[in-house]
Amino acid sequence: MSLCRLMTFASLLLALSTHALAEPAAKSEAENLVPPGGAAFDIPVHAGEVCILSFPGERLASSALASSNDFEVKAWGNDGVAVRPNGKATAATLALATTSGAIKINVTLRVVPGTQEARTLVRFKAASSEEAFEARVKAEVAERTVVLTSELARTRRDADVQIRERTEIVIAERALKRTEVLSLNSHERNDDNVIAHVERALVLGDDGYVYFDIENRSSAPFRLARAKASLRDKPVAGTARLYSSAIDKDPGVLGVVPAGTTAHGIVAVHGVDQVRGASLELELADPTGRKTIHLTRGIVLK
Repeated sequence: MSLCRLMTFASLLLALSTHALAEPAAKSEAENLVPPGGAAFDIPVHAGEVCILSFPGERLASSALASSNDFEVKAWGNDGVAVRPNGKATAATLALATTSGAIKINVTLRVVPGTQEARTLVRFKAASSEEAFEARVKAEVAERTVVLTSELARTRRDADVQIRERTEIVIAERALKRTEVLSLNSHERNDDNVIAHVERALVLGDDGYVYFDIENRSSAPFRLARAKASLRDKPVAGTARLYSSAIDKDPGVLGVVPAGTTAHGIVAVHGVDQVRGASLELELADPTGRKTIHLTRGIVLK
């Protein structure tokens, strides 16, 4: 068997996974509702970058605006604070309040790596206890959803890698055990001038794989719903695939062969030694059964 055909066959068995590269998390804004009794908030920031703490419609008391060696803290107009951590900072806590007394908060600024999401603007607004509680619950649910989505994506990527590695091992072991290419000669057509050709098969390990071509000389598409190999009316086929340029959204259809084109397919035969030397039959059926092609001669896995 040529290297090209081996690679083509392997591609039919192996599902290749596309792995997206991780992108640094984007910076973002946030809004927090503060209940009458005040609240504490944890805010992620990036080292060396400014984060604005804004109190729209309120005047901020200046008594808490004190910088440290690790954090620079400055007034941002009358209703805000600009904070910027230096390269060595890890965390800092600010106690802030508005002159009206409507908002009192304790803010912990936590420096996070550049790959994690950080805040560049955080707004604080006075609200009732009920409003603040509902907003906090929604925020926590949204944050947890993001974490779960990320974990699920990572689990899927890991599973894809494991499945691919396992599939490659199985293919390699079967190829080492036995690889044979068989020449066949089976041809049949239906009344609509759709012709099926079976001219080769592959024995890989304990299983066989029968290749078929569907040549559509009719004026209408041929929809393949089923490819079934059998021995004396006993099914012996496993998975079947059709490689075609056309796509059918019907999950019950293997594929579509447009008029004037030829599509290539393959059907697995489990336990090839049990059917060695016997004449197999191949049924290529359309959804209605009226255009089904039956190949009853020339398919012998010797």
